Amino acid sequence: MNDDELLTVVREQRAKVTMTVPVEQIIRRGRAVRSRRRVSGLAMLAAAVFALTALLLSSSQPFSHKLGIQLAAWTVVKQADGTVDVTIRELRDPAGLQHKLRADGVPASVIFGDQPNVQSNPCQSYGHPDLLSNVVTFSTTPGQPQGDAIAMVIHPSALSSAAGVQIITNQTRVGVHLVTASQGCTG
Repeated sequence: MNDDELLTVVREQRAKVTMTVPVEQIIRRGRAVRSRRRVSGLAMLAAAVFALTALLLSSSQPFSHKLGIQLAAWTVVKQADGTVDVTIRELRDPAGLQHKLRADGVPASVIFGDQPNVQSNPCQSYGHPDLLSNVVTFSTTPGQPQGDAIAMVIHPSALSSAAGVQIITNQTRVGVHLVTASQGCTG
């Protein structure tokens, strides 16, 4: 049997089949099934992206510190060498900045403006101001924010166990000091 003969047999058989379902109904059903598959595929893709994002943000793996926390007010990023990069853009959420610094290994006190994190400033000066330049370096490297942003690198390994860092501001100036580490001051 050659191709022409086969086509003839198939045409004859098709002519004997009667359809009870209208063609329009078959087409509508096919479109509906394809549409549901497309929506399901997009939903699965969105769920996968959401899960991956949540995993990256909540991961306790070392690379998660590279992501840091990016807020409109400030950014803290712990580097692989142990240093902590701090950029302050707005004087908001001092308690959040203080918590993040402490979580990244910097005994810290942060006070913005006239609203300290505690009722009074319990911090005492550490008494060795010459050590401050070993602990905190203000950053002016290319790629750092310009304008009103304050960028610094903190070297926690340069701190003695009896010292901490205090970032304190008023309306016009930002001060960074070494303070005596205590539960009430640096946590």
